[in-house]
Amino acid sequence: MPLLSSVLASILDLCDIPEKLLVAYFVQHALVFELSTLLHQLFHNHPAITLVVNIMSKALESRQSSIEETLAWASLFQHHLTESEMHHNLRCEMNLRDMQESIEDSPDIYRKGKYVLSTSYSENEDFEKWKANAQQMRQRTEQVLAILASCKMVTGLAITGSVAAGVARDDGDLDVLIITKKNWVWRVRSLAIYLAHCHENGSYLCPNMVMDEDSLQIEPSMYAARELMQIIPIKDSGGLTNLHAMNKWAQKELPNAKIKPQIIVAGTIKYPWWWKLMRVPILGRIIESWEANRRIKELTKRSNSTETIYSRSVCRGHENEHKKRIEEHYSSITGGV
Repeated sequence: MPLLSSVLASILDLCDIPEKLLVAYFVQHALVFELSTLLHQLFHNHPAITLVVNIMSKALESRQSSIEETLAWASLFQHHLTESEMHHNLRCEMNLRDMQESIEDSPDIYRKGKYVLSTSYSENEDFEKWKANAQQMRQRTEQVLAILASCKMVTGLAITGSVAAGVARDDGDLDVLIITKKNWVWRVRSLAIYLAHCHENGSYLCPNMVMDEDSLQIEPSMYAARELMQIIPIKDSGGLTNLHAMNKWAQKELPNAKIKPQIIVAGTIKYPWWWKLMRVPILGRIIESWEANRRIKELTKRSNSTETIYSRSVCRGHENEHKKRIEEHYSSITGGV
């Protein structure tokens, strides 16, 4: 309990011998969250001690609030979090040990196996099945991911969405983020769509965000921060590194989060016959312009979502407005914490 220990040490430095004995007694017999109240009662006329205790109380409340917020967020997706996943998603900076102690001190938070749960939200009986689904999707899609990763025009490739979080519903898919060289967004998207529809192992593949390396800024939000910090890198020849560099605000939103390690995918690398045409310098640029013009017009016309972006440098097909629905639900259960 590093914070509490340092606070108590500061208090003891300000105390005489009788006061030190009283502090030692209450430390041995009081819970962490009761301690500050007891110290207030003992030393309410000691301004320096009162200030230190107030700081300690606010720190403890901030920790508890951050843990409860993270559990509320996970409940929106019916997810259960392990300790490491909980720590990764906290909005308050703290070490793992302090988080564990805050969990133990809360009457509303409990452990079940490796998961940290809350009495405020129901347990998901299908959660282990969802985890198995995600693993199956990753294995099934590995070969098409290997083809995309081998493409020299792709500078960043990552698994996103629920599978990146380790779960998938029975009707789910595997979302991927693709970062391309400039003027390659729509040709690379065509390759990904082809693999999704025509490759024997592509049925789960969903390339719902393709962007070029000059258009990597993402609008800040808690939803975007958690999505960005949970992606699973597959290829990074500069694209993903630049993505994180352009969106440093996400790390500030989740100060304990670490970028996940890159995974290796393998498989037979076989492109469709028409991909050679896409790589011919002048012809390829003509095809890129033609594909961009027709797809942007077509997709924009049929879209009813406020979250989609269809431009020459970004294809973000978030047609179901998932972010909006999640944030509205989140506000309804937390009051917009």
